[in-house]
Amino acid sequence: MATLISHFYNEQYLLPWWLMHHVPLFDHGILINRGSTDSSVGIIRKLAPHWEIRDSKVPDFHAVKVDREVMNIEKQVSGWKMVLNTTEFLVSRYRNQLFAVLDSLGGDMYSIRTITMIDPPGYYHDPVYALPLVKQRYHGLFPADPNALYNGRFIHKHRSGDYTAGRHWTTKPYEVLRHPAFIMKFSFSPWNGPMRARKLQIAPTIPQDALRSNMGGHHLYNSQELEALYMASAVIAEDMRHIPEFRAIRL
Repeated sequence: MATLISHFYNEQYLLPWWLMHHVPLFDHGILINRGSTDSSVGIIRKLAPHWEIRDSKVPDFHAVKVDREVMNIEKQVSGWKMVLNTTEFLVSRYRNQLFAVLDSLGGDMYSIRTITMIDPPGYYHDPVYALPLVKQRYHGLFPADPNALYNGRFIHKHRSGDYTAGRHWTTKPYEVLRHPAFIMKFSFSPWNGPMRARKLQIAPTIPQDALRSNMGGHHLYNSQELEALYMASAVIAEDMRHIPEFRAIRL
């Protein structure tokens, strides 16, 4: 049994790709609606009718409370568990055999390295839903250090992941997965109007008590500041097709 857990808030642009990608990989999904007002719920019911939709008990984007909510849900399911954002796509050369590979390795928890996807200015057209998003983009930042945990995501069989805020760290023992499996995180890709709007909608949902605790401040920017962040990343993005591990997950 493999279960994918995710919060969503007005994700109608990315959700079709995200669901079409992950539904074949996971036995079950639990998607937590954090007050969406767009067509996200309808998209889930159409593309993943057998997955659960639950209403979040956390109305605002408070990292600690959001993570506590997913950890409580993890305790309700058994087998392999993973928590991803809608920008994050689990990719591997093994596809839906990945969990059998993990079973054969014998560990209970692995950190999967993240590839940050970034569009070079003017390089791509808008992607189409007829093709997997992970096949339509190949520029970004590849983790050069195989031990790096930069924005890594965990997959595990524990009762709960025991994550610290942001879910990039845990109190549980784990190994970095060195097999060709990664999280493709679409941080600045596709870089278009819907993705800009997605990023700009986060800041108004961060509560003041979270900001006072230094959580969520990296989401505070206006449209001009966001574009500057994008440009700073775009100038260091590389064409990853020459990297053997990247080619392996695009087979």
